[in-house]
Parts: sequence; C-alpha cells; structure tokens
Amino acid sequence: MENIKYLIPQQSDFEWGIVTTTVGMQDVQAGCKYPYGEHPHDYLFSPEQGRIIQEYQILYILQGRGWFESTHCSRTLVQGGDVILLFPGEWHSYAPDPEVGWTEAWIGFTGGYADHLVHHQFFSPATPHIRVGAHNAFWTHFEDAYEVAKNQTPAYQQQLAGYVCLFLSKIYALTRQPRSLSNSTLDQINQAKHYMAEHSREVLLMEQVAREVGMGYSKFRKDFKTYTGFTPGNYFIRLKLAQSKDLLLSSTLSCKEIAFEMGFDTVAYFHQLFHRFYGLTPNQFRKQAVQSSPSTPKETRRKP
Repeated sequence: MENIKYLIPQQSDFEWGIVTTTVGMQDVQAGCKYPYGEHPHDYLFSPEQGRIIQEYQILYILQGRGWFESTHCSRTLVQGGDVILLFPGEWHSYAPDPEVGWTEAWIGFTGGYADHLVHHQFFSPATPHIRVGAHNAFWTHFEDAYEVAKNQTPAYQQQLAGYVCLFLSKIYALTRQPRSLSNSTLDQINQAKHYMAEHSREVLLMEQVAREVGMGYSKFRKDFKTYTGFTPGNYFIRLKLAQSKDLLLSSTLSCKEIAFEMGFDTVAYFHQLFHRFYGLTPNQFRKQAVQSSPSTPKETRRKP
C-alpha cells in the first residue's frame, strides 16, 4: 500500500486558516529501504541525517515499530498507536525498525490556526511523541482525508482543514485523559455527570451523587476533580448557572422565578454566583443580550 498526495493550494485557501500540503499512507515492510516512494525534494531525507521542513505534520503509526528523535526529543521507541508531531523549523528524524517495519499515515499543513495552538501551548516541540492507541477509526479518518486529497473536488482544502482540526482535537483530548484513573472509574464519573445534568434543577448533595454511582465520597471528589478539573459541587453549580443563562435568554421568567426554578437557596445567592462566574448580574446579562438581538424571548412555563 502506497497512497501519497502532495498538494498545491491556491492563494485564497490560506485565508481559511489551515492549508494542507500533503496526505499519505503506506505500509513499510520489514527490510525495505526507508523512506521509499516518490517524494518532492523538500520532503526527502535520510534517517541518518534527518531533515527540517517548513510545515506541521501529524504522523500516525497504526502498527509496527521504529524510532524518532528531534531537537527537543532524544531518540525514543515508536510503536503502533503512537503519533509523532513534526514542527516547522524543528530538526527531526525517524524510521521503522528494519526487522519489523510499520504502517504509517500522515497529513501536513500550515496556517495561522496551527501557529495559534502552538503559541498557546496546546502542542509543543518539547512533547512531539504522543501515545494515542491503535484506533481503526483514527486510521479511517486518514483514509477519508486521502480520498479528499486525491479527488480534489471544489473546496477540498477546506474539507481537509476539517480533518486536520479533527486529528488535532482527538490527539489533544487523549493527552488530557488522566492516566491514573481506571476505565471503570471514568465510567462512574461520566455517570455522575449525567446524573447531575438530569437533576440540575434540584437541590442535590454530592454525597448522594457518589452513592448513586457506587463510590465513596472522598474518592469520588478526588477522582472527579482529576478528570474534570472541578470539584463535584463546583461542576454542579456551573451546570445550574449554564441553564440559568438559557432561561434568561429563552424565557420571560423573572430572575426570582429562575432562581426558584433552578433550586438556588435565595435570589441573592443566585445573583452572587452569577456575577462571580460571568461578571454580570442576571438582569445585566439579559439586558445586554436583548440589546444585541432583535428576537423577543418566548414565554416558558414553570414545571408543575
């Protein structure tokens, strides 16, 4: 298998924020010289000398084994389920193990959006090697992206930009996954989040939520914060306030009625929390929203 496309974008494509330069997939058999296939001069390199490119690339290894190194990363083992991020201006080199080979896919791109993500430390040359796991769905996305690059139908660059964003968001999400938590614990926390959402208009004790998902409260509170970044109580308040915002925008209920509807102890407490999180009182938020929108909120009935 060897499917490789190098792309020539139009000037207007750069205004989109992401421009894709190459998409490829290939199966490198054991004992095969690497790299192989037809490549433009700017992409050629020898594993012994490495190279510097002026674009970003996402390299995904579906199966097999090899190595990678860069200016910021000493030589490290790469195996099936690993992603390598290449950065513009960063020296790097990599190759499959000649005794094993590997199956690889990649997508190269440039643009202000990628620069923005790196500038804000979502991705960094200091951590270019990321373990994401061998996912068939991930590989399928590369297959789909290659078909778009091969066919080059109208707005193909904008479609490929969507795949770049998809890959980056999935990689980032997987890097944020707490490795200290088991799958069963993650399931329990997600159950707790669902339970809170279903009961967001009630007065709910977090000890009760912990019991509902079969966890002791101390462990529940610790693991919930590790997973979400919030304590259970703080997360629940944020749910209430988010729904309060929806009611302020979509109904003519008074602030007092909304405070009652959402289960806040007092109107004053509702106002205090809303201002703390959003920097505006509920009335100020509603007034600001009405001034910026021509639509009029519809009447919303209170639950019996």
